[in-house]
Amino acid sequence: MITPAFSVDQDDNFIKINVHVPYVKAQDVEFYIENNEFKFFLHPYYLRLRFPGNIVEDDRSEALLDISKGDINVKLAKENPGEYFPDLDLLTKLLARQRENSRDQEKQKSSKTLIEVVEEKRGCDDNDVENRMEKRFSEFDEALDFDWEIEQEIPKQPELLITTRYGFNEQYNRYFTHVQETCNEINEIKDPESSTFESRRRDRIEAEDIKFDDEGDYASDEEIKRVMNYKTVWWKLLRKIQATKEESKSSIVDSSNAESKPAITGESSKSLGTSTTSNSSNSKIENEVIASAQNQQSNGATFSKNFLQFTKREQEIMLNLPNKEYLLDDEKSIYLGLIDLLFAYSYNHRMTEGENTIESVWTVGKLSSTISCLERFATLKSTITALYRRALSYPLYRNYELCEKILQDVYVILKLGRRAILKCLMELKELFDHHDVYYVYSKIWIDDYCVWCMKASDSIIRALAHQIHNFKLTKSEIGWNLEELEQLVKETED
Repeated sequence: MITPAFSVDQDDNFIKINVHVPYVKAQDVEFYIENNEFKFFLHPYYLRLRFPGNIVEDDRSEALLDISKGDINVKLAKENPGEYFPDLDLLTKLLARQRENSRDQEKQKSSKTLIEVVEEKRGCDDNDVENRMEKRFSEFDEALDFDWEIEQEIPKQPELLITTRYGFNEQYNRYFTHVQETCNEINEIKDPESSTFESRRRDRIEAEDIKFDDEGDYASDEEIKRVMNYKTVWWKLLRKIQATKEESKSSIVDSSNAESKPAITGESSKSLGTSTTSNSSNSKIENEVIASAQNQQSNGATFSKNFLQFTKREQEIMLNLPNKEYLLDDEKSIYLGLIDLLFAYSYNHRMTEGENTIESVWTVGKLSSTISCLERFATLKSTITALYRRALSYPLYRNYELCEKILQDVYVILKLGRRAILKCLMELKELFDHHDVYYVYSKIWIDDYCVWCMKASDSIIRALAHQIHNFKLTKSEIGWNLEELEQLVKETED
């Protein structure tokens, strides 16, 4: 069966589903609606969606066929009018399949399913796995208190292993068996298939030291200043959203003040009636502002969704992504790897002013230790230190203040939330997918990051954005005596 192209929208009372099924007979269409599940069948198309809340089929529901476009527009009522359904534009998430019954689960063990549970620990039953997941997610809900600088030991691999595992959640191997023969200029690991975490880190640091020494000079110029003054699309978008929120908040207060003006009709009402009206009006204003703030907080994605619409191409990419459920033993390293990817993306975006070039895929791959060195980080400081070292060694523009500017670009993307992050990841996926050598990095990193990002914790992302916004790294911590080099350059110029 073919999964058709589709899109989903909503208002206060209805879910609206647009299904694109050209060249078919509409009289053969079948619908199934129960609780939060919607099924659509029209040979050869089949679509099953699961929503965050329940829907009902009643007299208000309808389905209309647009013959000229080949679209079927379905309108279904919400069981609870006014309920907000989050993430309706994250199409892969809507397609996620639930486990149905124990008999089906036995069959799924020997067949490929739409939902894959990756890297379960051996020797644990389903109850243990669920308990561990609940424990991890409850801990992540307290993300504001999460300490990103706690060092975690990376488990050592047995020396007898011929191959190693790498990539997202350490679930891949044998992708670099013949790496020396593929003209892969991004890779910096001498023998990826027999490497360890420690050996990869040594290879990375050694390569960065050599590259920095070869380049020699370290100074800013007018071109770097021009690049630093560039306003990215994400900066502009954040400012626009913030301005819209302020306007919305002020309009609520203004309208409440206008409604609450007391009408004084006599001396007796001046002392009693005015006071009563004033107290009730103040209470009304406070309640409306609090209700508005709570509504914005509970529907935190509403503003960003209005400004961050996915294009048709991005929707196609999401539909082609695999549906997976990840049981991660080290969620922290996944979030830190995301910072690594977003920094490399932001550097390229700022250098090219949003217009990717033929060199973009190399730039992103070289700056990202996750990609070039199959690195896995344990602390935020080690992640950013590696990013600064690579940004000061490999690309054309090497400047410490530029690194700090790009780190704030990462902060802006994180502050915009999952949709902005997903857009960045899908742009990286397009870059790597269309390269005849580097496409492998989409398979082992970016595809999984796109799927995982749709279900990532909003609270952790906000907490991580706060950490990055206030993060400071001194030049002496980079390890190359940058302050002495800068002073030497300055004296030479004088």
